[in-house]
Amino acid sequence: MNYVILIGIALFFIATAVRNGVGGWDFNDGRANLRIVNSDFTLRVRTEGDVDLAADGSGVAALSPRGSFDVLMTRNGTDRQAVFTNLDGSVDRHYFVNGAEQAWGGDADRFVAEVMPVLLRETAINAKERVAWLLANRGQAGLLDEIDLIQSDFAQRVYTVEYAQTATIAPADFERLMRTTGENMSSDFDIRTTLSAVFDAQQPTGPSFVALLEAAETISSDFDARMVLAHVAPSMPRTPEAGAAYLDVARTISSDFDMRLALHPLLTNEMPDDLFASALDVAGTEISSDFDLRTVLTDAAPRIGRSDALARAYTTAANSISSDFDQRVALTVLGDNADLTPLGWQLVLESARNISSDFDAATVLTELVPHLPNDEAVINAYRETLDSIDSDFDRGRAAAALEEVRR
Repeated sequence: MNYVILIGIALFFIATAVRNGVGGWDFNDGRANLRIVNSDFTLRVRTEGDVDLAADGSGVAALSPRGSFDVLMTRNGTDRQAVFTNLDGSVDRHYFVNGAEQAWGGDADRFVAEVMPVLLRETAINAKERVAWLLANRGQAGLLDEIDLIQSDFAQRVYTVEYAQTATIAPADFERLMRTTGENMSSDFDIRTTLSAVFDAQQPTGPSFVALLEAAETISSDFDARMVLAHVAPSMPRTPEAGAAYLDVARTISSDFDMRLALHPLLTNEMPDDLFASALDVAGTEISSDFDLRTVLTDAAPRIGRSDALARAYTTAANSISSDFDQRVALTVLGDNADLTPLGWQLVLESARNISSDFDAATVLTELVPHLPNDEAVINAYRETLDSIDSDFDRGRAAAALEEVRR
C-alpha cells in the first residue's frame, strides 16, 4: 500500500502557491488542513493520519487506522463535501450538500470525480503515481493537458519534473511543456528549479534547448536567471541557436554582478569563436560596472589567442570601460596572456588611446612593450598612442621603454 504521509511532507509543501488565489497547508499534531481559493471555487481539505489517494482520481484508496479525509468544495454558492473515515479497518464514505448528509449515489460519485483530480493537481500528492497513470491512460498529450490546468507553481514544478524524469519527450511536446512553464508559472524559484531539473533529465538540443531558455526569459530575478544559465552552460549545445538563446536570457539580467557570472562560462569554456565574440559584445554593451566588465575581460583574455576577430571583440568591449585604471588592467592582461597577431597588437594599442589618464596610458605602454612583435605597423601604432599622451614625463618614460626593447 502506497501511503502519502502528510505530516512527513510538511516541510516540502510548507506553502502551496496558487496563482490568482490563495492557498496553503497547516500541520498540527497529526492533522493537516489545506485551503485553496481562486476565482472558480474554494477548496478545503482536512486530514488526520495517513492517506492514499487513488491515482485515477476516483477517491481515497486507503486510510491509516482512525484516520480521516474530509474535502469540501464551494462553487456557485453550493457546498459539497465528501468525508472518508477508517474506524474499523475499512473506508466509510459520507456525502453532504450544504451541510446536509445525502445518500451516497451518483451525485457523490460525480463530486469525487470532479474534486479529486483538482486535489491531486494542486497538492502534487501522489504525483509520481498520478503522472504514471496519466501517461498510461491519456498519453503525453493528456498529461500536458493536466499540467496546463495546474494553478500551483509548486505542483506544476513537481508534475513537470516527474514527466521529464519519466518519459522521453518528443520535441513538439517538449516545446509545449516549456511554453506552459514560462506562461503559467510565476515563481522565479520554481521556474529555475523546474528548468534545471528538466535540462538534466532530457538534455535537450536544437529547438528544445531554445524553448527551455525561452522559458527562462520569463524569470524576473537576476539571481535565478543567472543560476539557470550557470546550470546549463557546461553541457549546452555548441550551436549558434543555442548560444543566441543563452545570450537572450543573459540580456534580461540587470545586475552587473549576475551578468558577469552568467557570461563567465561562455568565456572560459571551449565555445565557438562566434559565440565567444557575441558574449564579449554583450559584456561590453550591457555591463555598466567598470570592475565587472574588466573582470569579465581578464577572465576571457587567455582565450583570444591569434584570432583577430576575438581581439577586436575584446578591445571593443574594453573601450566601454570608463575607468582608466580598469581599462589599463584589461589591456595589460590581454597583452600578457594572448599570442596576438600584429593586427591584434594594433587593436590593443588603438584601444589604449581611449585612456585619458597620462599615467595609465604610459603605464599600459611600458607594460605591453616587452611583448610587442618586431613589426613596423605595430611600432607605428605604439608611437601614435605615445603621441596621445600630453604629459612630457609620462610620454618620455613610455618612449624610453620602447627604445630600451629595440636596442
